[in-house]
Amino acid sequence: MRIAVTGTTGRVGAALVKYFSASHKVVPLSRQICDLADPRSLAKALDHLECDVFINPAAVTSLEVCEDAPALAMRVNAEAPEEIAAWASRRGVPLVHFSTDYVFGGESEQLLNETDIPCPVNVYGQSKLAGELAVLSSTQNSVIRVSWVFGPEKPSFIDQIFQSALAGESLTAVADKFSLPLYTLDLADWVRHLIEQKSTGIFHACHSGTPVSWHGIAVAVVEEMATCGAISKVPIVAKKTLSEMTSFRASRPCYTAMSTHRLSEVIGQPPRPWRVALSEYICQQILCL
Repeated sequence: MRIAVTGTTGRVGAALVKYFSASHKVVPLSRQICDLADPRSLAKALDHLECDVFINPAAVTSLEVCEDAPALAMRVNAEAPEEIAAWASRRGVPLVHFSTDYVFGGESEQLLNETDIPCPVNVYGQSKLAGELAVLSSTQNSVIRVSWVFGPEKPSFIDQIFQSALAGESLTAVADKFSLPLYTLDLADWVRHLIEQKSTGIFHACHSGTPVSWHGIAVAVVEEMATCGAISKVPIVAKKTLSEMTSFRASRPCYTAMSTHRLSEVIGQPPRPWRVALSEYICQQILCL
């Protein structure tokens, strides 16, 4: 199978390229080859492309960049996916498009289902929702909403806490924002299931377990580090609120933990708990020291 993947320098795109390269022909579409911000670059890449599945994790994901450059956000996160979806529809190629838990407004503290009505509170979420709607105009396509992704492909919040703890630096994390994290190793395998079963529509992809704050994740990281002997004791992680984060100019939803009911049906079991996936990742990072 020939699988085209965009956003290959991003965390999700890089993970998918590595995973599928083991058993399929992967066509990596880097920004140099396929720049979603440039309609001509995208059109040229699509004109010469032959593939059986098109996976699109490429996006402008910085909330502040999206606020400062809304036209760029809409171009990359909404207009380009619409053009890819139109091309895929003409070719009969299924499109797997990545979206985000930030399409939700965060008002409810219940797990969010795929049928819940989105209500984004920032330009990023608005642009990603527009992209979802464009992609889902074709019934052969699927949208995967992800949240708080971590993995070895690119440093994340978890890696920042890990490195700061190793260096003995003071630790601080936001304690009033909740979701569920996602390990790229698990995500890549779930995408394989979705492709093999020709699954369509919206899927929520994240680990199971009790929804957690950034502070809770940070505490879990240092606890795992202490258990594995990377640090001698568990350091204190100070709490902050979203309102205290002066670098956050874009609004953030406070609660976006998602239900994975549809995904669980496809993969045949619920995703493993986030704490188990986190423990595995931290152990791997310690082995690399």
